[in-house]
Amino acid sequence: MSILDLHEVLMNSDMASFGDSLLNFVYSLSISRINGKFRGGRVRNKVLAEALHRCGLRDFLSGKVDVHVKGDAVEALIAYAWISNKVSLDELVNILSSNLRSNDFKDEVEAFSNLLRYVLVKIFEG
Repeated sequence: MSILDLHEVLMNSDMASFGDSLLNFVYSLSISRINGKFRGGRVRNKVLAEALHRCGLRDFLSGKVDVHVKGDAVEALIAYAWISNKVSLDELVNILSSNLRSNDFKDEVEAFSNLLRYVLVKIFEG
């Protein structure tokens, strides 16, 4: 993937739509693993937007964008990585659940920042 391709992936609304479901599923599996019982959950766009900033990806988005667009960008990138076989579902769940300690905003941002960094490395490897 090139840097130009990265912008296209981050702004892909179809990929973001799929990524929304995928990431919420990964999050639900992670919190279920942590809590020892099945739970469903939704990732807040505010958390994803902050993770995007912490990983230095904000500059790849066009112009002024809100937290929803930033959240969509993260969802699109994670969906792309999974669809492209750069990461597995197990990897995503393992990384997130090992970094997620609570549903506190700061903790979630840190966990999703770590997940996003991992995904970026996998995408640009080799």
